[in-house]
Amino acid sequence: MSEEHRSFDTGVSVRNLRVDYGRRIALHGISFEVPGGEIFGLLGPNGAGKTTAFRAMSTLQEPTHGEIHLAGRNARKDPDAARAILAYMPDLAPLPQDLRAEEYLRFVAECFGLWGKERDQRVEAGLEQVDLRERRRDFCRQLSLGMRQRLVLASCLLHRPLVLILDEPASGMDPFARAALRDALRAQAAQGTTVILSSHVLSELQDLCTSVGLLQGGRLVDAGPLREVIHRQGVGRRRLRLRTSGPAEALLGWLASPEGGAPGVRVGQDEVDCQFAANDGEQAAFFQRVGAAGLGVVAMREIESSIEEMVLGLHEAGGSR
Repeated sequence: MSEEHRSFDTGVSVRNLRVDYGRRIALHGISFEVPGGEIFGLLGPNGAGKTTAFRAMSTLQEPTHGEIHLAGRNARKDPDAARAILAYMPDLAPLPQDLRAEEYLRFVAECFGLWGKERDQRVEAGLEQVDLRERRRDFCRQLSLGMRQRLVLASCLLHRPLVLILDEPASGMDPFARAALRDALRAQAAQGTTVILSSHVLSELQDLCTSVGLLQGGRLVDAGPLREVIHRQGVGRRRLRLRTSGPAEALLGWLASPEGGAPGVRVGQDEVDCQFAANDGEQAAFFQRVGAAGLGVVAMREIESSIEEMVLGLHEAGGSR
């Protein structure tokens, strides 16, 4: 695909997307937008509706109603145009066991109309991107689970999609393969591709995603730039970390007292974490009281809420189906 083509809008727009399975509503009219070049994480407990949303965006599931635009293409009215610029990687996608890795990639490339020298160049680049050049002659059945996932990812990149949707792409990957996956997705986003994914490895999403959406029971709870969503979802339950110069028993007792007023205490080797539900002014006053109490505290700081804490919060609120 030419650079001129890639300069067009590459974003994703989902409006009032609803999916019914009989009498059960899987998605309750969710809406979000992802600009081109963003890496968007769709997060939520198991059963929240993530895979249903991915299948609808990938034209594999007919929505009950709503609009889906992929890089300017109307995925419901013109699914063929959407599929031409889309790649979808489902969780643990099946592979033909009797094809070698490079044969499988050549087959997928030809399905996208790539032949001859261009096909071979794309296959070679795909094997390089996922570090499988040394296993190119292996049959798919001989590859480990992580290698099969990487091969599927390579097949998704062959036609240089403008929109890349990945459902649990890191399944079965070791830490080195997950690091290579992150690099490959960042490279795609840097070229203007919109990347939308989910993952159970939430700590890695925090380092990878530029924006997120939170699903709970088929409803979109929040969406937007990562730090803004974390801030909104973390309001009222800040976590403070206090480091002590010695034993923390006196600090623990003080925190549990009415004067301390900071419940939810967790103890580390020389650190104490506590929950703190208050505004900035009250937090500053709390720090002053800690210092005046002479409790051996040598450092205090606020710990930003994490993606994992947000998803756990959704689960505790009843987000699983």
